[in-house]
Amino acid sequence: MTFSRSVLVRVALLVACLASVQASASVVIATTRVIFTAGAPEVTVRVSNEGRQPSLVQAWVDEGGSEDAQGELQGPFSLAPALFRLDPAKQQSLRIFHDGREMPHDRESLYWLNVLDVPPKGGGTNSLQISLRSRIKLFYRPQGLSGKPAEAHEQVTWNLVRSTEGWALQANNPTPYHVNLGKLEAADANAVQAALAGHVPPYGKARFVLSQQPQRPASITEVRYEYLDDFGAARPASAALQRGHEG
Repeated sequence: MTFSRSVLVRVALLVACLASVQASASVVIATTRVIFTAGAPEVTVRVSNEGRQPSLVQAWVDEGGSEDAQGELQGPFSLAPALFRLDPAKQQSLRIFHDGREMPHDRESLYWLNVLDVPPKGGGTNSLQISLRSRIKLFYRPQGLSGKPAEAHEQVTWNLVRSTEGWALQANNPTPYHVNLGKLEAADANAVQAALAGHVPPYGKARFVLSQQPQRPASITEVRYEYLDDFGAARPASAALQRGHEG
């Protein structure tokens, strides 16, 4: 197979461009989650620029998916400042305010804090400018909820269910708190089948498909997991698998 000189030049330029792309954001959020307690005037989150160049930073809170553009699904929160320049080795405090609209009183609500890092344009014509967005969870927590957030995982019950994608762990959360999972495994006497972790909503269910399908589902007796506390620390725990499958 032969290639024309012009094609080879284009490929070389593309490789050079890709090589100049930074793989990680320079602007870093100081925490992995935000807890906004009902009645609080504001919550402060610190961001810092750990890169070597200044960045233009844009921040907002929404309730949408990771691919939603800013402004498409706005939550009941505002930030100050929402747009600012952040020089290298400098920090900036983001002040988050609730707009006072009516919220559920019997459970936590989940939103997302977005921080968009826009680096300066490169000097060359063949360089790429990549804007990177970091997202962390923001929980709105009403006052007077029953139980303790750190103990909510203990009340979650687990079943092994058959889904369209194969065998899955189903978590049933009877508490008013989100149960956040950093690691999840289904264990039997001989093997462990890992599942992609996530979170279980208050008074809700969540399914986690096993990455390795078990040959003998009935042999799985235990769920091992890590739950994330209010500070983002991973705590190991386990629970017995409930008998009786749900479809």
